[in-house]
Amino acid sequence: MPTGRPLAPRIAGDAVRSLLAALFPSDCRLCHAPLFTLSRLPVCNSCLASIQPLTVPRCTLCGDLLQGEEARHGDACCPECAIELPTFARAVSFGAYTGALRQLIHLLKYERVQVAARLLGHLAAQAALQLEGDIDAESLLLVPVPVHKIRLRSRGFNQAELIARHAQREMAQNMGRTLELETTSLLRVRFADSQIAFSAAERREQIRGAFKVASRSRVKGRDILLVDDVLTTGATAGECARELLHAGAARVWVVTPARALGHQAELVDPIREGLVQGFDTAGESRQSSVSSGSIRSTSSTETGGQAEGARLQ
Repeated sequence: MPTGRPLAPRIAGDAVRSLLAALFPSDCRLCHAPLFTLSRLPVCNSCLASIQPLTVPRCTLCGDLLQGEEARHGDACCPECAIELPTFARAVSFGAYTGALRQLIHLLKYERVQVAARLLGHLAAQAALQLEGDIDAESLLLVPVPVHKIRLRSRGFNQAELIARHAQREMAQNMGRTLELETTSLLRVRFADSQIAFSAAERREQIRGAFKVASRSRVKGRDILLVDDVLTTGATAGECARELLHAGAARVWVVTPARALGHQAELVDPIREGLVQGFDTAGESRQSSVSSGSIRSTSSTETGGQAEGARLQ
């Protein structure tokens, strides 16, 4: 017989949540549609279902989309990485930094809805599955990209650290390795304004010297998973990796929930049957697998179109 929570308390809990939602209605923070279920994450199922994994040919190093001849042959190295290899070994991401995924990250960073970090952590953990076969180290150091103390005081938290904390357990289980969270060895020592309007070259110039390794002994000889919310040009991740390698790290891998794409391409093979399938209502991950950049859930309880498993009750 199936195991799980007793049916009666589960029905009672659903009834209470529905009643509270009816008495205190709210809107989705992304699309402003009414929310009909009570959830700690104020995002509707339709918005969650629209978050799709990247399934198009990408650079095997930086994760950007490929064009032209490179795309015809599947995953390969992009022209930029062919000219100059990145300092990190490889960067992987779950989805494109557009639509609901972009809004979800903004919800965390700028509107301070910290519960969004749980779902973003799950997406980061799913992205890390793409590194299976690349990493041979038995244990890894999980390092979130640090923020400057000025930014930390104004925002109140480091979004990369929240994402890393929520991703740690699922990453360790999925990868079958020990992951140790390290939040003090890599520091941001120089403050810089937003880099949104800068080119890739300008970003690399601005970020140079912005990070410092405070404890070389902690990173020496270690394989490191560097976690951030979004990878844009790779300048920040590249500078962090450069400092970590200079301090003696063996290799640096980059994992983010989102990837800003350098050029436009149509996303194919949309996952509409519960995109964030591995995330159940208790905030715990069920077994999922990533194949060729897409997610397939092993749960039989998902229903199409509504990403029911993604709700954070």
